[in-house]
Amino acid sequence: MKKLIESHSNNVHLKPGEVLVTGSPLLVSTILGSCVAITVFSPSRGFAAMCHAMLPENKRQDRDFRYIDAALEHIYEKAVECGAAGDLVIKLFGGARVLDNGDCNQARPTIGEQNVSKAEELISLLGLDVAARDTGGVRGRKLFFCTRSGDVFMRRMHGGRKGIEEELIR
Repeated sequence: MKKLIESHSNNVHLKPGEVLVTGSPLLVSTILGSCVAITVFSPSRGFAAMCHAMLPENKRQDRDFRYIDAALEHIYEKAVECGAAGDLVIKLFGGARVLDNGDCNQARPTIGEQNVSKAEELISLLGLDVAARDTGGVRGRKLFFCTRSGDVFMRRMHGGRKGIEEELIR
């Protein structure tokens, strides 16, 4: 992990409600709980994008990137503009149930489950497929997205350093 960070001169932290679209090599990090991150990469064009969305749907139809639909629509428009829509590699992360909701109604999906479901629906409506994913569960995740290669390095968060699991998702 240390090597990955040192190999990038430009590191960016993506906060909730933000979208990053770039053609430059960057290492983009974010931390997820019930939110979702979608990474988009075009190997042929060097196009890369990532969103950190908090909620499934923006019914007001404005460009509020806290919502998955607004963020993904913006990313896809930018991919089309630069001619990268033909070979996009999509990866989906997050949507955990990080809060103990005790006796709440288990029949109703959690916000994390709603976020993942909406992301999958919108990706499918764009005619795209999810190449890799790590969604659901009860633990948060820290992601490092390499815009040069499209690789995502992920840490599943636990209580304490000994419990951290790391994985490279290609």
